[in-house]
Amino acid sequence: MSGGGILFLTVPRRGTLLFMSSDVKERTAFHACALARLGNYEQLSKLIAVHGSWERAWKKISKNHPSVAAEAEWKKFAHTGIALVLRDEPGYPLLLREISNAPWGIYVRGALPSPALFAFAIVGTRNATEPSKELAEKFAYALAKENLAIVSGLALGIDAAAHRGCLDAKGVTVAVVATGLDQCYPRTNEALGARIVKEGGALVSEYPPGVPALPHQFLERNRIVSGLSRGILVVEAPFRSGSLATARFATDQNRDVFAVPGPATHPNFAGSHELIRQGAMLVTAPSHILENYGVTEAHSPAAEQADTEEARTILEHLRSLRRPAHIDKIIEATNLEANIVLQTVMFLVAAGHVAESNEGYAIKM
Repeated sequence: MSGGGILFLTVPRRGTLLFMSSDVKERTAFHACALARLGNYEQLSKLIAVHGSWERAWKKISKNHPSVAAEAEWKKFAHTGIALVLRDEPGYPLLLREISNAPWGIYVRGALPSPALFAFAIVGTRNATEPSKELAEKFAYALAKENLAIVSGLALGIDAAAHRGCLDAKGVTVAVVATGLDQCYPRTNEALGARIVKEGGALVSEYPPGVPALPHQFLERNRIVSGLSRGILVVEAPFRSGSLATARFATDQNRDVFAVPGPATHPNFAGSHELIRQGAMLVTAPSHILENYGVTEAHSPAAEQADTEEARTILEHLRSLRRPAHIDKIIEATNLEANIVLQTVMFLVAAGHVAESNEGYAIKM
């Protein structure tokens, strides 16, 4: 799905959520149902399908959950600094509401972006290579400078890099997590989560406070990452990466899918290459994403990347040659890591310093 000539530069960056419901009893009952069912989407869907309202559903199941006192839990929740937005309320994200399995309610710490702000997800493996983490940070920084909100999952690796890049650009970022918002997983990203909220972004979860990190919840979380976004970028993903599930959700939700390529034999890029083979748009610079939506990038990081020590080493080598060189020859001659050479060359091409052809790469004349 292409966004066409979408304007990003004149919309407010941060929105306000309309948390006050016309029916507090219904929201109180939903919260109780969510606590009783640990926020499980399938179980909550069965309850609402059978009973038609959360108040009736809770009345039916409450006797089986004596430890959950609806009114007391709601009063306790009111002091957490976390907000609850039901699917049919005005503050619920419009894009998320479009998907077939939109959460019945979302818990939010902070403020969601303005509905007018274009949201874009950046995801990838937790065990990312350093060059890919740097690349994710640069993509997020550049896109945030063009007024895109960045969505990711607050995981280690690519997710954390994307959030940091957006924040460094003074942008708005949303972290969708797989636990209740009274905790942080992984704990090492707790400070990053706090920074996201402090600097105007939001933490989002379909799970009520108290729900721990359970394996199946990370997969369920991924549909929300893509559901909140117009498109997603997969920066580095092996075959078993959860980011591939996010890409599948994005395809099902009619979102755009982009992927960054890597070395052909590197296992951490096997999933990324499969996405490209299946039709994901191959990108090597933020401008490629912006061009897809009819936007000219004003703050390209390509020039910055072209001024690194690695870039200068590669340029010096290419200047010494009389003919183009393939990536493997550049790696061999410069003694740089394959990932660094590949991604630096891609930025050099994007910056206009290097020309790409079937014969390899050469200084652009």
